[in-house]
Amino acid sequence: MADVVDAAGEPIPTSSVLMAAAKHIEINCMSENVEFLKCKKKDPNPEKCLDKGRQATRCALGLTEYSLILVPLHWSKQVK
Repeated sequence: MADVVDAAGEPIPTSSVLMAAAKHIEINCMSENVEFLKCKKKDPNPEKCLDKGRQATRCALGLTEYSLILVPLHWSKQVK
């Protein structure tokens, strides 16, 4: 399977990666997601909540990027 990367060469999390990380995203990005949902409930205009949506997305992507770095380091130490 081909790697999915953006224009900068950074990996784009696939649905399977996001599904596997869902519990961690739920716990670690709860405040960002709650603020986004509150905004959407308060104002159905999508433009009003773009900033809150970006914050929630940034948190989730940051968590997956962190995991892509941390997990291989963890397992490489376990193997040695």
